[in-house]
Amino acid sequence: MPSRVDLLPTAGRWHQWGAAAYLAMLALYAGAATSQGTGSSGLHRLYVMLGAAAVIAVAALVIGHLLGCGRRRALLLGWPIAALVTTTVAGLLAPAATRDLPGTITITFAYAGLTNPPRRSLLLLPFGVLAFIVGGEHTLPAAIPRVAAAAVMWVLIAEVPAWLIARLDQQSRQLRVIAQTDALTGLLDRTTLAPRLDAHSADSAVLLIDLDGFKRYNDAHGHHAGDEVLVRFADTLRTSIRFGDIGFRIGGDEFLAILVGADEDEAQRVIDRIRSRWSVTGEPVSFSAGIATGTTDLLKLADERMYQQKRLRREQRD
Repeated sequence: MPSRVDLLPTAGRWHQWGAAAYLAMLALYAGAATSQGTGSSGLHRLYVMLGAAAVIAVAALVIGHLLGCGRRRALLLGWPIAALVTTTVAGLLAPAATRDLPGTITITFAYAGLTNPPRRSLLLLPFGVLAFIVGGEHTLPAAIPRVAAAAVMWVLIAEVPAWLIARLDQQSRQLRVIAQTDALTGLLDRTTLAPRLDAHSADSAVLLIDLDGFKRYNDAHGHHAGDEVLVRFADTLRTSIRFGDIGFRIGGDEFLAILVGADEDEAQRVIDRIRSRWSVTGEPVSFSAGIATGTTDLLKLADERMYQQKRLRREQRD
């Protein structure tokens, strides 16, 4: 079962859509200028500019993909900036190309809102206002009310989806944390154990801990008392492992810790620290622990060593 489901397109996919929309905008401007009968000189300059812009856009997409930049969401703002700058230049070269297509600016802000964090679209306002004035052949100060109304519309079109997506992403992260966390102890549960073991098995130690006699205590004193023991042991484990280590509750009375970058001696010191703090609390159950390092199957080895210690402790009591 995957630990994460992405609800939104990847950055690479957004870059592809941004490039496609940008190229479509260039084609619209070329078609509009041609249909409006722009003079041959202005039309030639426009075609050269639009052709160069298309080549640069395709090259940027390909090079970004090869260099891995296509996975960076921060660069997605580049497409709206390029679109607004292109609109301004096209309006200067051939006003007929952009005069009747103000919707391209609106679409640009919509794309920015879908692909960037809240408030990021505000950076585009100067570019948008300039593109609107130049591309639409508006004159100031007569066009100020229209420009202001358009700017408010762009901000709403961009910021509303940006805030909604940010909220959705926040809730998605919270749900992932809840889904991966043991509700009783607050430690991670075993749903993310396998990938974390794979990530750290080469240079880490694993502690596997089982509470001795917990079932008898739970049966004798009730589940509420048993739950309190589990919570207190989880707190002891959490405060005893080092910063950067990862604690889990993987079963009823079984706990596990991945000690990142630790060797067996360091792992033993962590166990001693857990045992010392646990004994100070005067808790009614003890625990057995196994250490595993330097193997591809750390969990199996830790389990074997834990049960060896459990048998040894039982023999010593007998």
